Amino acid sequence: MAGWWSSSQRHESDPSKDGEQPKAPRNEGVDSGAMVITGNELSLTTNAARGSGSRTNAGYGDDGRYDYRAKYKELERKERESRSRYERQLAEKDRRLQDMRSRQQAMAQEDRKAREALNSEIQQLKYELRQTRAQLSRHSQENMMYKDEIRRAETQNEETKRRLEEKANELKGAQAFLKHANMLSGADVISLIDRLNSEVYQGAASMVDTVEFEGASRRMDDAAWKRATSATSKTIGGELTQALIAQRGKDKDDYDPILLQYALQTCLIFCCFKICISWAPEEENSQFLRNVYSEIQKKEDQVVAGRWRALTRAHIRETRNPEAETKQIIRELRAVLTVAGCSDEELSTEFEKDLLEIATLAIRVQTAIGESITSMDLEPYILPPGIPFDAALMEEEGGSREQGKKTVGCTGLGLAQLVNGDRTILVRAKVLLDSAL
Repeated sequence: MAGWWSSSQRHESDPSKDGEQPKAPRNEGVDSGAMVITGNELSLTTNAARGSGSRTNAGYGDDGRYDYRAKYKELERKERESRSRYERQLAEKDRRLQDMRSRQQAMAQEDRKAREALNSEIQQLKYELRQTRAQLSRHSQENMMYKDEIRRAETQNEETKRRLEEKANELKGAQAFLKHANMLSGADVISLIDRLNSEVYQGAASMVDTVEFEGASRRMDDAAWKRATSATSKTIGGELTQALIAQRGKDKDDYDPILLQYALQTCLIFCCFKICISWAPEEENSQFLRNVYSEIQKKEDQVVAGRWRALTRAHIRETRNPEAETKQIIRELRAVLTVAGCSDEELSTEFEKDLLEIATLAIRVQTAIGESITSMDLEPYILPPGIPFDAALMEEEGGSREQGKKTVGCTGLGLAQLVNGDRTILVRAKVLLDSAL
């Protein structure tokens, strides 16, 4: 064993000089010895210890001889233990190595299976992709065919739609003349007339309370005076104009506001009457259309004539402007106030909104009688001054029938119904009698 020499090896490794015996190596207080192992036999050689030392050290027997057998057994036991531990370690390492190899093999097998599955899936996807592309190609061809069919169908539909529109327009034109239903009733129009008369009365009363009487102190040139008197002669009549001129020369204490109110009412009613019966903004065009309608009434039934009137009025209605009509009303009222010797600045500042409402309401009456009723003709009317009082046509506004025999002005619109030449009064016109002056 390592660490132990045989006696022959020791002599060969360390020869003595001049025949001297070789010396044993010194150890601190312990005699060194040599052990020769041949098979199962042991040869022991012991050298005496040098110096002072105890023979009772470990490994020595009672007789002072070193116990090599016990040491050998101890060494054998340690060697067995070391070998056992080493074998256990080797076995553990071998087991771990086997486990690692098993895991590697399992992982390699799983990886191989995964690659095989992935390859299989890739092949399946490639196959499905080819199938999808083939389907897309077929669908694309089908879509092109469908698009061609849709274009042909759209072309046919457009042609059909065009023909239907032509037929619908023809039918619409025919229905326009065959339609019998009225959009409004006679009672609706009567309500509009009453409302318009009420607005005129209230507007005239408000203006009388607001304007200031200046009398003869209001100066103007001859041309302006002639224009004013000429305008009032048309709107309120000559008798009312002369009455206003006569009052103009009076003092403020003798001023009668009721006379001015009658004049303003008469002027407003005259302006509203012109709006209600007009066919077009220009009087010449309006008169031409009225004449044409009269000829149609003579030759056609009321249904055809009424529908022609409604269509004509509907197309002309867009040219009607309430603001323009309001400005015309203000011009006529300003002439009346000038003749009466009153201020007129308030018309454009305080009463323009009220006058616009009156003009708009008059246009509504014009639309109602011109477009909304076709089975009959409804006509607003006023009565000229100077005619005898007729209770069937008129209603007195001022004065009394016993005292007055003639009219001076018209202060409220009347409404008549015409059916096949027969005339029926629905609303009597309000008139001012000469007894009121």
